[in-house]
Amino acid sequence: MRDGLYRNRGLAGLVVTTALTLFGCGYAGEPKPPALLRPMKVTELSGAERGSKIVVSFVMPWETTEGIPLGESADVEVRIGAAPAPWNEDTWRGKSDRVPVPEVRAARVASGAIAASGGGRGASGGRGASGQRSLFGRLKSAAKPPGIVKPVAPSKVSLIRTVTVDAAKYSGQTVVIGTLVHGPRGRDDGWSFTQLEVLPVLPAPRDLRATDVPNAVRLQWTADAAMFRVFRKQPDDKDWVQIADGVTAKTYDDNSMSYGKTWQYYVESIRKVGTGTMESDASATFTFAPVDKFPPAVPTGLTAIGGTKTVELYWEPVTDADLAGYRVYRNGVKVADALTGAVYSDKDVTVGSKYSYQVSAVDLAGNESAKSGPAEVTME
Repeated sequence: MRDGLYRNRGLAGLVVTTALTLFGCGYAGEPKPPALLRPMKVTELSGAERGSKIVVSFVMPWETTEGIPLGESADVEVRIGAAPAPWNEDTWRGKSDRVPVPEVRAARVASGAIAASGGGRGASGGRGASGQRSLFGRLKSAAKPPGIVKPVAPSKVSLIRTVTVDAAKYSGQTVVIGTLVHGPRGRDDGWSFTQLEVLPVLPAPRDLRATDVPNAVRLQWTADAAMFRVFRKQPDDKDWVQIADGVTAKTYDDNSMSYGKTWQYYVESIRKVGTGTMESDASATFTFAPVDKFPPAVPTGLTAIGGTKTVELYWEPVTDADLAGYRVYRNGVKVADALTGAVYSDKDVTVGSKYSYQVSAVDLAGNESAKSGPAEVTME
């Protein structure tokens, strides 16, 4: 009986020891295959024609298709080439040009739409991706290229990249722009595509110059275009301000400038394309400090009324924006200055004398107009 008890206790100890051994192994199920590290596709891919350049913008992926953070080491391949008909990815790739992608990232932004606006100068809309019809609707074939992948999660932060291509080589062609992100092991998730109809490059205005005209700066230029935009800023300003759009003459008077300041100007040619606008490169910048050397208008309607001991003068107000005041002349001699109203009472008169009055206007720069026509009165 005692031997049987010992044998049972030994069996129980073996069971416990075996159970502890099994729990201690930490067994977690079937082994997982190694991660492919295949990056997701780029998002927000767009192409736009800006002056003599095609600007390509996109947002780099932030993770692989397995949800593994990608970091900033992914290599992106960007290509541009004419769209073959019917569409064939291999044909397009074989005849396309690879575009160098700079290592420097343009910006970090929370995911969302990239505005298709031209950097640099100006604030025009241009012909961005939003103005293009989809690739599906433009390429006629049985096998159509894949579209742009879905946007990344709004909570993530991604990298915008922008590259530029000379547009002249592709002028008059419909081009397909593709991006392919290579992972650290050389794998990828396929191409992303967008399409752009490249129009002939619009020549930039040239020979921009500025001259003084009354109460304005007159800009003139030479150009092979029919419509223009005008931009202005002061030398220390960071941003340019568009001050005119749809100008059809090769001249423009800037009457919103101020004297005593230095202004910088440039002009760009524009052309209406569908519902959008195509713009040229900017002209050379012209710097100009306007000088007010133009007198105000001559006062008119001068009337002199003789009283008992005074002569009352009235005239039509001068409407020049930089008017400082008026001067009154009696018999050719100045008797009043810096008058702010179009009226004057001359009390230095005597009975029996004859007087001839004239009035002039003076601006803020001290320029004096010619004298008005005379108004005569005889004191009785």
